[in-house]
Amino acid sequence: MQAQETTKDTTATAEAEGQQHRWRTALIPWRQAALAALPAFLLTRLLLLVLTYFGGILFNAQGPSSFAFTPQSILYNWYHWDATRNLTIATQGYTDPSYTALFPLYPTIVHALSSLLHMDILLAGMIISNLAFFGALMVCYLLVEPEFDASMAKRCMLYLAIFPTALFFFAAYNTALLLFFTLLCLYLLRQRSWWLAGCIGALAALTDLMGIFLFIVFVCEFFRQQGPQIKQVQTGGRGAQIRSLLPLIAALFIPIGLLIYSYALKKPFHDALIFLHPQQGNPSPGFLGGLFTALHTLSGGSPFSFATAHALFELLILLGIVILLVMSFIGREQLPKGQWPLQIFGILVIIYALLVPNQPGLPFSQFDPLPSIQYAALLCIPAFLVLARLGRYPWVHQTYLLFATPLLALLVFQMFKVLWAM
Repeated sequence: MQAQETTKDTTATAEAEGQQHRWRTALIPWRQAALAALPAFLLTRLLLLVLTYFGGILFNAQGPSSFAFTPQSILYNWYHWDATRNLTIATQGYTDPSYTALFPLYPTIVHALSSLLHMDILLAGMIISNLAFFGALMVCYLLVEPEFDASMAKRCMLYLAIFPTALFFFAAYNTALLLFFTLLCLYLLRQRSWWLAGCIGALAALTDLMGIFLFIVFVCEFFRQQGPQIKQVQTGGRGAQIRSLLPLIAALFIPIGLLIYSYALKKPFHDALIFLHPQQGNPSPGFLGGLFTALHTLSGGSPFSFATAHALFELLILLGIVILLVMSFIGREQLPKGQWPLQIFGILVIIYALLVPNQPGLPFSQFDPLPSIQYAALLCIPAFLVLARLGRYPWVHQTYLLFATPLLALLVFQMFKVLWAM
């Protein structure tokens, strides 16, 4: 009897140790990804903190003086544009119909953190954004390193972190959270974790409307991986076919996230799709209106005006991303064929940015004709993959760093002076 109990104890101990070993093994890639992401994350956060310190003081001082700002007043240089609306939602809810274009998950998390820790709401929002961005860099590494190499993965993270509009990852915007959920969903799809990927995709759809594109990517990735297996079971009867397609149900979780938000809006606003409808007095620019406005400003306005410089900047972002997307399909730098679902996602977000150049419900401005492209570019991961491949050439790497870093600093200072409409 004693021998049997000893055997059971030994077996239980062995099973527990085996379970711990499996957990440790599963966490090793995440630990490696965290270590790989830290340099790019910490260096760019340090850069943005330095810019916040100097810009927050020198651009707000009324000439040479000994007046001392408070740390909070310096931090509140980031309290503009979408940060204001996100934090209003977090503290007061959807007080204005135009706010419905900002989806609820990010403000909800900010509200929860601020209430739990009795923290300033802007600081809570920025902490959430930066933590989400660090998580996004980790998942980016896990996506890129196995299929390419560690050097390319590190360059991809760095190029994303210093992209001129990457200041959105530092501010109280939902962009970092959307990127995190998007990359995590893509990573889980690659791992064939269909059900978990569907849940994460639903969270992305609750973060921003562009999260709904993950439904298309889910279906594409499923048939890319499972297509041969599905063909094999076609001879196994209807039951085998149904079982092979069962994980596709998880893709429906993604639009369900959007339906939940729509249902919540129906009662207070009597319109479940109010986030898609421009409000009175805020007409839509029309089909590709933002692109045509930017081109018209560039061709017809003075080259030395704010409007022309702004339009030129956004058109250069669009042109660069489109060129990189094309290169992902053809040429020496094209991505492996298995990356086509990711490329489809990149195409969808750029098309969305062109068709919906500004957030629905907000006034269209000729001085800021393509604000959506500033966000969409950050989600176009195939473009950054091609850029990272090109970065193996020292002159490409150095040129990108030389131009992207000062442009990032310029946009930070423009935001502080409320001159850069976003």
